[in-house]
Amino acid sequence: MMDERGVRRRSPGRVAVVAAALVAAASACSFAPEPESPAVVAELPPDFATTTTEGGHEPLRWWETFEDPALGELIDTALAANLDLRESMARLEELRNRYRIARSPLFPAVSLNADATRSSSPANTGLGSQFGGEDGAPSDSTGPGISFAFPDRFEFTTYTASLGFSYELDFWGRLRNEAGAASHDYVASRADHETVRLAVIASTISSYFEIMALREQVALLEDEVDVLQERAELTNARYLRGLTGSFELYSFRQLYRTAQANLPVVRTQLADAEGRLAVILGRYAGRIDDILPDELEPSIDTTPVSPGLPVTLLGGRPDVIAAFERVESARLRVGARRAEQLPTISLNGAVGFQSGEPVDLFRADQWFLNLVGGLVAPIFQGGRIRANIGVADAQYDQALTAYARTVLTAYYEVRTSLIAFDNSLERYARTVDQLDEAEGSLATQLQRFQRGVGDYVSYLDARVNLANARRAYIDAERGLAEARLAVHRSLGGGWVEPVEDRTQDEELQGPEMGREDR
Repeated sequence: MMDERGVRRRSPGRVAVVAAALVAAASACSFAPEPESPAVVAELPPDFATTTTEGGHEPLRWWETFEDPALGELIDTALAANLDLRESMARLEELRNRYRIARSPLFPAVSLNADATRSSSPANTGLGSQFGGEDGAPSDSTGPGISFAFPDRFEFTTYTASLGFSYELDFWGRLRNEAGAASHDYVASRADHETVRLAVIASTISSYFEIMALREQVALLEDEVDVLQERAELTNARYLRGLTGSFELYSFRQLYRTAQANLPVVRTQLADAEGRLAVILGRYAGRIDDILPDELEPSIDTTPVSPGLPVTLLGGRPDVIAAFERVESARLRVGARRAEQLPTISLNGAVGFQSGEPVDLFRADQWFLNLVGGLVAPIFQGGRIRANIGVADAQYDQALTAYARTVLTAYYEVRTSLIAFDNSLERYARTVDQLDEAEGSLATQLQRFQRGVGDYVSYLDARVNLANARRAYIDAERGLAEARLAVHRSLGGGWVEPVEDRTQDEELQGPEMGREDR
């Protein structure tokens, strides 16, 4: 295509085809290494024990398995007001914007420019001195039909309005790899946020059960102090009458003093636990009475957990997700650093209007167009580029190692938590039997005393034994709740088994041991 001056012009269609070909060629290049998995991860066992049980994640509101409305309200409050979560959300927002920054070079940068330029210079400088403007003296140029007086100054005024653009052809995939790495960093940060969220929920549940246990411990100790005081006074009276020895007297006095000394310690522990819960809820210590009931009676889920849960559940742990995403981020940055060894191809241009008078600025014939294509190839930079590649390679190796360690730790935590839960369940069952026996002994001694065939001292001893059994039961109950929580936390939340598996388990174990969705 020729313009009016006989100059060949490229058609818009051919330009579009060439641009599309360049973009396609650029998108095909990437120097990032192929994805790889650490040997430790590749050798991961299929499950946590010898049996297999199908299952999947059910991470949303998994704490409802504790079936405690007061606990659910506490967790909702913590999720809304916890300061660690707010800080984590701010970091997540930071990474989201960093990803947008890293992605922006993939698109052309367009700017709007408007300026006015006024230039005034003497005629005896620059080109003016070459055309007879020596020493600032005007010179006359005459000839056939020519009469020209050389000015003593050159003055120009230019008004410009234009759109400028710049674009780097990502021929080697550097920009795409940088954007991809930032995207994986954002996903990793989102997983970190889920880790913080899980920690806040777990801390709330743990503090809740700790407060429950300590409140009961305080009540038990207060009652035990009263019982032991009465028992020591009766023993002292019997000692004065010669009915008992000094060893029994001093033994009960020692038990009484020990219970007295333990009471303020447990009260301090209770205040500390309530203060920590207040901080988790984003409140000052001592200001949780409106949300924490006076009577805490959470239900303890004693349903056994199958040790054959598949290891695929580890994929739901946020720390495993974050470690994997950081591996991908480091891998793509290796590709970006390698691409820096090759030339950078860029396009710059501007299109707009230019005139010496403001009224003529937007006339159709006042348009102008500037296009510049550039190529910059690194020749020598003192080893900086190779050092950057070495840094990226080392960071990739670190990410792979951290990912392997995270998977190993996750498997260890899940397997250990499953074993701990089974042992806690067994301990809980033993303390239930112990408590039943202590309650039966107290009832028997009370009946014997009321019928006149037993003494009051035996009744007090039975009350002390019941308090000890009750204390052991409280510890076992809290330990079982903590063990159950550890299973949830190690798996990154809740889990659910297929209905057909649960039905089969119920037939094998009986109705009292039937499995439920957890």
